[in-house]
Amino acid sequence: MPTYALQLEAVTRREKGVEKPLIADISFNIQQGRLIALVGADGAGKTTLIRSLAGLLKPQEGKIRLFGQDYYNHLSELQNLCGYMPQKFGLYQDLSVIENLTLYADLFDLRETTRSVRFKELLEMTNLTSFTERLVGKLSGGMKQKLGLACALLNHPKLLLLDEPSVGVDPLSRQELWKILERNVTDEGMTIIVATTYMDEAAKCDEVIVLESGRVVMMDSPRTVSYT
Repeated sequence: MPTYALQLEAVTRREKGVEKPLIADISFNIQQGRLIALVGADGAGKTTLIRSLAGLLKPQEGKIRLFGQDYYNHLSELQNLCGYMPQKFGLYQDLSVIENLTLYADLFDLRETTRSVRFKELLEMTNLTSFTERLVGKLSGGMKQKLGLACALLNHPKLLLLDEPSVGVDPLSRQELWKILERNVTDEGMTIIVATTYMDEAAKCDEVIVLESGRVVMMDSPRTVSYT
């Protein structure tokens, strides 16, 4: 029997004043240790779904199970298993690289000994070791992307959720990002979901979920989706 990181059953999320649901009747299972692309045009529902999986938007209908447990009935416990990077990377522009990492370490309640080791690992992984004192507002888009990813990875999440991390980022930084993601899937057994509009990125993944008008219209291998 496969071990599932995520199980969704008929998940629906509505907003006041909006006639159509933002996401509707979404059902799928994702096995642990998989790299998943969430693909769709603007307005397809990618951000709403990612935020629901991050525990930020509770669906009005349906169920989300995270590692076999009802997510929203055990939110405070299970949310600690997730790393989340929003579209704007969730960084503080007037703080330095190390200050942003420290802030996230405080939020995750990481011990001093743990955080110093983890900071070193992540700064080396993202090639930011020489920029710890630089203000985030002075970083390039690619460097902000990698710092946002480092913050999301601080507490060794079992599930990592990234909302269009490549928007406005140079091609080299995009390549570096995907190398880091693939490394975490291989070495850590991490489950990663990346919302993207780029089919070349989706082609790097184990599976692709295609959203259209808030509904899943396909979930298959990148090869099948690319030629459909």
